[in-house]
Amino acid sequence: MQTESFTSRFRTIIARLIIAVVAIIFLHPSVSQAVLTAPGATSNSVTLTWTAPGDDGDVGVATEYDLRYSTSPISEANFDQATRVSDVPAPQIAGSSESFTISGLDPSTTYYFAVKTADEVPNWSAISNVVSVSTSVEEDSPANVADLHVVERYRYSILLGWTAPGDDGNSGTASVYDLRYWTSTITEDNWDSAVQVDNEPTPHIAGTAETCTVTGLAESSIYFFAIKTADEVPNWSGLSNVVSTSTLGDEVPPAPIDDLSASTGEEAGEINLNWSAPGDGEIGMAFSYEVRYALDQITDINWETASLYPDPPAPLSPGEEQVVTLTELEPGEMYYVAVRYYDEIGVLSDLSNVDSAVARYSIIAGDDDDVPDHFRLSQNYPNPFNPSTEIIFSLPKACNVSLDVYNTLGQKIATLVNGPLPAGDHSAFWNGTCTNNGQCVASGVYFYRLLAEDFVDSKKMVVMK
Repeated sequence: MQTESFTSRFRTIIARLIIAVVAIIFLHPSVSQAVLTAPGATSNSVTLTWTAPGDDGDVGVATEYDLRYSTSPISEANFDQATRVSDVPAPQIAGSSESFTISGLDPSTTYYFAVKTADEVPNWSAISNVVSVSTSVEEDSPANVADLHVVERYRYSILLGWTAPGDDGNSGTASVYDLRYWTSTITEDNWDSAVQVDNEPTPHIAGTAETCTVTGLAESSIYFFAIKTADEVPNWSGLSNVVSTSTLGDEVPPAPIDDLSASTGEEAGEINLNWSAPGDGEIGMAFSYEVRYALDQITDINWETASLYPDPPAPLSPGEEQVVTLTELEPGEMYYVAVRYYDEIGVLSDLSNVDSAVARYSIIAGDDDDVPDHFRLSQNYPNPFNPSTEIIFSLPKACNVSLDVYNTLGQKIATLVNGPLPAGDHSAFWNGTCTNNGQCVASGVYFYRLLAEDFVDSKKMVVMK
């Protein structure tokens, strides 16, 4: 009986040991902790290495890794709050060397890394050692944009295009663009003075075609454009190529004058003209007149060869009567006359109706007085012009005079006269050169202003190239 009792107890002990071993093996497998090292780092990546643990302790093959990083130290308590790395490869057989590079990090930043390992259940290991490493300073700048170009022109905007450079040279993805424009050519020296565009796109990966519409521009105006690119540091690229173009204008010709009337004047060699002031088309006001006369019938074909009257009247409100007297004509000759006018952006109307009259013929006794009796600024001739034009003005007395040229933005670009002049008629020539930089101006509308004592007058002229 004692022998049977001992045997029974022995069998019970053995069974319990077997159950305990099975429980240890199948219910609580041991997954070893990995030991991390960080042998390398760049400005935006860190390479980690470790030895693969096993499925059960240091044998077999584990199922997955959970690799995480943070900018603050990692512990068991905050492991789940750290950023989990995606695309980590599956574990290799225990004892194998593992390596993985984490990209997309910020430069000049300290990061902390840790890993856990799981088997197929999954049973997770404890946290590995925590390794810290700092990314290096980013020193490579994006490449200069070399193909900035005009895609399309509009009346108040310009669509530009270019190829995206990279984050480092011509690879990767940059962080920001700085697109600017100006009314003269852009250089590194005047870059800060140029106007920055406020709707640049976010850079795409290097090689992508980029576009941006620059808005808020003036019509019929010339602009220069350039761009710089920065990475996340930021390291800035150099200046791109500089491209220039002009916005479109109101290209619909204003309605022509249709009630021009000519009659013989009061003094020798004079013809009186009158017409109703037009608008710009059907609204607004005309900007300036161009009055021409000839001994032969005036047509669109010979308009440019007809004589230009140098002192046309300033445009009045639409419908008001415009009056001008042509002087110094050949007395007794019949002249044909016609009028065209410019709108505010330099678009010329079609030819008016053509009328004719005989210049007054009479004998005038006495000497002429060569000194003008009032200040006067005449319309430049020729206008439009290329390459140069003459501006005539009259002074009834000696005084200090300034005669300057301005662009449509109101910026002074040339000084033709600046100093004292005697009484009389004077003329100045302008060859379309900007005195600020010695460069020729582009085609477009410009203004010249005469200032003599209290007299101020300005007129419009058009450069055509």
